Amino acid sequence: MYALELSKKLGIGPGVGWDSYIEYVKAIDTKVVEFKARADALNYYQFLSYSLGAQPMPKHVYSKLEAAGTIKDWVNDKPDEQVVSGPYKLYYYDPNIVIYQRIDNWWGKDIFGLPRPKFIGHVIYKDNPSASLAVEKGDVDWAGLFIPSVWEMWEKKKLPIGTWYKEKPYYLPDGVGFVYLNNTKPGLSDPAVRKAIAHAIPYEEMLVKAYFGYGSQAHPSMVIDLFEPNKQYINYDLARNTWGTSDGRIPFDLAKARKILDEAGYKPGKDGIRVGPDGKKLGPYTISVPYGWTDWMMMCEMIAENLRSIGIDVVTEFPDFSVWADRMTKGTFDIIISWSVGPSFDHPFNIYRFVLDKRLSAPVGVVTWAGDWQRYDNDEIVQLLDRAVSTLDPEVRKNAYFRIQEIIYRDMPSVPAFFGAHWYEYSTKYWINWPNQDNPYWFRPAPWHGDTLPTLFGISSKANPQPIPKWLETVDKGGLGIPTSKVFADLQAAKK
Repeated sequence: MYALELSKKLGIGPGVGWDSYIEYVKAIDTKVVEFKARADALNYYQFLSYSLGAQPMPKHVYSKLEAAGTIKDWVNDKPDEQVVSGPYKLYYYDPNIVIYQRIDNWWGKDIFGLPRPKFIGHVIYKDNPSASLAVEKGDVDWAGLFIPSVWEMWEKKKLPIGTWYKEKPYYLPDGVGFVYLNNTKPGLSDPAVRKAIAHAIPYEEMLVKAYFGYGSQAHPSMVIDLFEPNKQYINYDLARNTWGTSDGRIPFDLAKARKILDEAGYKPGKDGIRVGPDGKKLGPYTISVPYGWTDWMMMCEMIAENLRSIGIDVVTEFPDFSVWADRMTKGTFDIIISWSVGPSFDHPFNIYRFVLDKRLSAPVGVVTWAGDWQRYDNDEIVQLLDRAVSTLDPEVRKNAYFRIQEIIYRDMPSVPAFFGAHWYEYSTKYWINWPNQDNPYWFRPAPWHGDTLPTLFGISSKANPQPIPKWLETVDKGGLGIPTSKVFADLQAAKK
């Protein structure tokens, strides 16, 4: 309760914004806390995110910082003074390495046991090539890197290296990569132009040549349909009828792109660049990603080449990340490749909200990291999102998603281009039992992910093999994991 009230007071910290969806938080006893959803802003997904995801903070530490007015500038970097709730705390750090030490008398030991490694050392490499070399040499046990031709590690070099899948795409999906199109720019504000661009993206070639096959073309519904439970939220008949493909994905078809532009009144000029009914050229536009993001840089080059071939004047630009991010968050870009959100219990609401909800946006020139970077403005989307999250009826929610898909296919605010990779590599030189497709006891196994801690309970020393803890199973199998379906069933019962 203290942590939530503090974040509300300061406007920063864990759980900030909770009061938009929760009426009150009340301690029932020392082990039970009651959260009451706000009836005037009923959003079951946000309610669950804030209540089940509440992060407690030690009051005896933070109250002193609050009183001193130093809480916003405080860095919790003194090992002897750290107070943590997890099973590790800071042991040592310098510019080249950060080391955490296991707390052997951790409060959760009797419930979860202890994670297997005594120390976790995060080595800070200067760049991806040097980190990849360390993986190859066997100096790294656990990594989350973009490694070109990663399969050569075991196929050619016979190293004890693994990824989630043994074959393409090798990595789990970790979100949808978009070609964001600024809806406020002349030309790009026209849905016909945006649809033509969608057909001019060489999805398969781009993913093979630039991405080494680590991802696949995203579904235009924006739903991550590589996971079976998500498929129920896609109107596949609508997608197939709209895009004319067996899987409902957008086909790469330059002839189709040209036809769309022709029919919309964009005629090629003497220089090959199309001119719209208003007499203005389609471009010049820039398509950009940060310098050094080599896979996405190559994608930009390929997309720009195809867009020029259909009469849209596009050039590539690769500025520093800070410059690129400033343009992205202020909505001053033309075209960019960027991230969205990934798998979650609230998918696809999470991605529809991030990409399409105008309430997360801001006027052009004003920074927003929250979402709707292309400045798409649609009141019906807002109504449909609110309908989807304020019901416990799965059919009502699904129908709202289906209507959102109709609008996406009509307007194509931006193009869902590919499923990005959840970068994750491991070595069995010293540690075994890593999560993978044959041993999927934990879903977010990358070392950089905030939810990866259970991975450290599942692995064990090669010299002392241990079983995977039973608590990593779901409740129906004797573990502690609660399926989302049960959470919603409990909510339905509580409402009744």
